[in-house]
Amino acid sequence: MTAKEFLKRKLEAEVLMYERKLSDLNQEIFNSILERWSDDSLNLENHRFNLQNIMIPEAKSKKILDMAAGCGSFVIQGLRNGYDTYGVEPEQWKQDLIDLKFKENDYPEAWRSRIVQGIGEDLPFEDETFDVFDSWQTIEHVQNEEKCIMELYRVLKPGGSGILQGPSYWCFNEGHYRMFWFPMLRPDSAFARLYLKLRRRPSAGLATFHPVNPAKIRKYARNVGFEIVNIKRKQIYDAARRRMPVLKKKLFYPSLPLIYALWSFWRVIKKAGLGQRTIAYLLIKK
Repeated sequence: MTAKEFLKRKLEAEVLMYERKLSDLNQEIFNSILERWSDDSLNLENHRFNLQNIMIPEAKSKKILDMAAGCGSFVIQGLRNGYDTYGVEPEQWKQDLIDLKFKENDYPEAWRSRIVQGIGEDLPFEDETFDVFDSWQTIEHVQNEEKCIMELYRVLKPGGSGILQGPSYWCFNEGHYRMFWFPMLRPDSAFARLYLKLRRRPSAGLATFHPVNPAKIRKYARNVGFEIVNIKRKQIYDAARRRMPVLKKKLFYPSLPLIYALWSFWRVIKKAGLGQRTIAYLLIKK
């Protein structure tokens, strides 16, 4: 069995945790996920590396941890392009898929040892091992996000930093079910199960995520000692200054939060409040 065939079977099983039948998920979406996770030559994780290079000076020269590594795409594509990437991934089937990828593509054997099995709450690395971490669409799946953030702090070197990105459940959208969701509705609640039953959706997917929000993540990050940079806020500030250089003057600094608030409000209005909201922070170990 090829890596792509193996992945297709696993993805079909995962789709049925959230949809009544495979055809309920847009085929274009399914195919894009299949290609992204099976063909590392496409470099479809490049947006993550681009964000690192924007937010973290000289990221390419630093030792980077991907938490969690999933199907190994970020780590492998990083290694193919000169990055010093490592990964940790708990699920056995994804480790099996990575083995198939290595067999088919004849990647260097030393690369395989860079993707280890483990969980975010107990990272299998020594203290101060990495310069950078990248956690993408993961924090809503860990069992204990506070302990996970503590572990990310532990394995970072002093002065190290990382990008933590994931969905915010302060919105009316659930990205795994791709449907209307009540803000901060707990998936382990009786109401969540009843709601899915009324919507004629399977409930198996409820065990795969839990609601996270920006306030909770900021609290845990500050408590452990991280300095926090709101990536979206910084990007809006930088864009505003490029378009209106006068905003670089201290006199106009107070207008920047207003610009960010207006942008955020427009995003909500544009999608009628139903779009997926995200958490996107740069965490810096002081």
